[in-house]
Amino acid sequence: MADRDDVTGLPVFCAALVLAVSALLLASCSSGTQSSHDTTNRGQVLDQDTGQPIAGVIVIGTYEGSVRGSGATSCNRVETTVSDENGWFELPLDPQAGPLWMEGYHKDYRHGYPVRVPICLEGRPDQCQIWEERRDDGDQVVSVVKEPKIYDGEAEAAKAARYLEDLYLKRFKGTREERLQELHRLIGANSCLAAPRTSKGPIPFMEAILYEQTVLTDSQDAIRITREQMQTAREILQSRK
Repeated sequence: MADRDDVTGLPVFCAALVLAVSALLLASCSSGTQSSHDTTNRGQVLDQDTGQPIAGVIVIGTYEGSVRGSGATSCNRVETTVSDENGWFELPLDPQAGPLWMEGYHKDYRHGYPVRVPICLEGRPDQCQIWEERRDDGDQVVSVVKEPKIYDGEAEAAKAARYLEDLYLKRFKGTREERLQELHRLIGANSCLAAPRTSKGPIPFMEAILYEQTVLTDSQDAIRITREQMQTAREILQSRK
């Protein structure tokens, strides 16, 4: 990626939707003896603007792979967890199920963007830095601070930045209608109904969103969609037992 000052934003749900660092996934595949670091993404939920940890965030992780020969993607697994008082959470890494994408729900926040981003110098994939990006309320990058250290590749810089290992959220500022739009987006973007293995899957995530939809008197159709997805998730969870 080019070394430029007029940085544009990366297309991330942020993540708020998030992909676990590929180096960790490769380590899980190649190592004969796996450490917990190889098999678990231990991340932290952080406020995008203040850098402070956020407790009580329901973090949902989906594992997506490609469908052989079709170019399409499939959701192979879904898990949830909750960040602790210091914002820390853990989700499994599962190379067989696919890369891990993460998003979080908290009633006071919306999706955010990673702050510390690995950027490689133009034409030099072995010369990479960490850029700290700050965004305004419209999610536009308004300032960039380039950390001086040079890394020997994007994977090394990404690991040092904890890029897409941690999850960033931004405090919500907006109207009731805008909040409902965010809730609808969360449900639509996290509609994976694959079977979980270590949690209740998307059920806690959907329950929290449904509660807020109810408090905000969302439309009957929107509430019905969330309820139907929850019911399907419960049936999948029950069939696993």
